[in-house]
Amino acid sequence: MAKDTSARTGEVTRRRFLSTVTAASVGAAAARWLPDGARGAPAALAATALRRGGTLKIAEIGEPPTIDPSNNTADVASTIALPVFEELFAFDASWRPQPMLVSGYTTSKDGMTYTFTLRKDVPFHNGKTLTADDVVASLNRWGKVSPRGPSVYQNVDSVSTSGSDTVVMKLKQPFAPLLAFLALPNSAAAIMPKEIVDAAGAQAPKQFIGTGPYKFVEWAPDRYVHHTRFDQYAARSEPASGYAGRKDALADDVYYYPVTQVSTRVAGVQSGTYDIADAINQDAYTELAKDPRVAVGVLPGAFLAFFFNKKQGMMTNQKMRQAVTVALDMQPILQATFGNPALYSVDASIYPKGTPWYTEAGASWYNVHDPVRAKQLAKEAGYSGQPIRWLTTQDYDYMFKSTVVSVAQLEKVGFKVDMQVMDWASVLDHRARAADYDMFSTGPGFLPDPALTTVFNSAYPGWWDTPEKNALFAQFNAEGDQAKRARLWANLQAMMYEEAPIVRPGGWASLVLSRKALPGYHPSYWIVPWNVQAVK
Repeated sequence: MAKDTSARTGEVTRRRFLSTVTAASVGAAAARWLPDGARGAPAALAATALRRGGTLKIAEIGEPPTIDPSNNTADVASTIALPVFEELFAFDASWRPQPMLVSGYTTSKDGMTYTFTLRKDVPFHNGKTLTADDVVASLNRWGKVSPRGPSVYQNVDSVSTSGSDTVVMKLKQPFAPLLAFLALPNSAAAIMPKEIVDAAGAQAPKQFIGTGPYKFVEWAPDRYVHHTRFDQYAARSEPASGYAGRKDALADDVYYYPVTQVSTRVAGVQSGTYDIADAINQDAYTELAKDPRVAVGVLPGAFLAFFFNKKQGMMTNQKMRQAVTVALDMQPILQATFGNPALYSVDASIYPKGTPWYTEAGASWYNVHDPVRAKQLAKEAGYSGQPIRWLTTQDYDYMFKSTVVSVAQLEKVGFKVDMQVMDWASVLDHRARAADYDMFSTGPGFLPDPALTTVFNSAYPGWWDTPEKNALFAQFNAEGDQAKRARLWANLQAMMYEEAPIVRPGGWASLVLSRKALPGYHPSYWIVPWNVQAVK
C-alpha cells in the first residue's frame, strides 16, 4: 500500500506543489464506498500524555524477505523496517509529503534542481550524526536496488553534497512526483550511514541502522523480529500526523511475530496475545465489528491484481494476456474473495469516484467475461494447452481465494493452470525470476500519486516495459499541471487495460485488527508503532 507527500516550507514552487495537494481529496474520496466508521489514512494524532513502558506485540502475515527497507516492495518488510529507518520526507494524515530528515527544501524555477537542507544533530543508532554524505550514498543506492528507485533515477542527472548538511538533486527533466517517492515507506528511500551503504552495495546491508524512534535488536527467523526504543532519537516538534511529525517511542520494545494463519492472528488479538494483527480476512469483518475486545481498522484504496510475466514465456504475447483478461467474471471473484460488498468495488477505475484520478478509460476491456472471445484470442496467440504457472499464497487470504476462483473460471473456458501455492517470501523470490512463472497474485495498495503504482514501473516483477508506455509515463511524470496530469493518467489507464500487463478484478479495502484499549493507535497501511501506549 502507499502514500504521497509535499513539504510545507513555503519554499516549494506552486507548480511542483499542485500535484501533491490533491492527495487529501484522494484520501477522503477513497473512503466513500466503505462501511460507516471505516478509516483509511492514519489519523492526525493529538498530543496526549501517554504512559511509557511495556511491550507492543504485532502479528504479521509471515517472515519478511529482508529488513532492508529499500530493495523490495513486500509490505511485511516495509512495516517491520518503518520504525527503524526514516526518509527525507514522510506522508501526513492527508497523504501530503512533509519534511522528516530535512528541515526544508527549495526548488528552482524550472523544477530541475531540488536543494534539501538536513536537520542538524540527528543521530543514527550507532551514534554517528547524519550528514549529507549519508543521504547521497543512500539515495544513490536506492536508485539502483529499489523496484521504485529507477523510475526516479532515470530523471536524475546528479545527487551531490553542498557542505555537510545540504544535498542537491539535479534532474534531467521535471519530475512531479519526486517528493512522493522520497516519502513512500514501501521500497523506501531510507537513509542509512554511508559506510553501511557502501559495504552493502546491491546486497542487503549486514547491519540495520537508521535514525528512527526504534532500533533493531534481533531477527530470530520463524520466531520474531525485535526492536527496542532508541533513547537518543531526535524527534520533530510538529504534532504527529500519519507517518509524519513527532514520533514518541512509548513502548520499551516492539516484537513482530510471523503468524501465517489469519485465524490465529485474529484469535491472538482477541485473547490479548497480540496487540495488533495485520491482513485480516474480509469475511470476518461483520463479526469482528461486534466484538467488544477488538477494533477493526478498514483501509481503503487497494486493488486486486494478477500480474503477467511479460519478459519470458507465453504471457509475452499480448493476445494471450487479453485472452485471460476477457475470460474472467469479476463479480464472482470479488464476492468469493471479500464477501462483504461494502469492502470491494466492481469498476474499471483504479481510483474511486470523487478523486482527481477517477476515470473509466479502458472500461471496454474490463469485466468482459466472454469465453468465446477469450478462446479466439488464445488461438490467435498460439495457445495449445500448455499450463499457465500461477504463483499465489495462503499467507494473504485474499490472494489465495481470488486465485482459486479465477483458476476455476479459466479452466472452465479451456485453459490449463498450474496453481503453485507457497509462502509469501517464496512468491517474492520466484516472481523476481522470469523463468519461474507466468502469473502471480498481489494487491497494490492505495497510492495517492499514480506514478507510484508498481504496474507502471518497468523494473517491477512482471516487467511492463514497452516504448509506448514508457513514453507516456514519462510525459505524465514531467507534467506539473494537475488537469493535464489527470488527462494523461486516463490515457495511461486505458493503455494498461488494452496492453494487459495485469488483470485488475476490482478495488478492495484491507483490514487490520487491534486490541480495543490501545491508546494512541490508529490503523494504517504500514503499522505505526510509535505514539502507541503498550498494554502492560
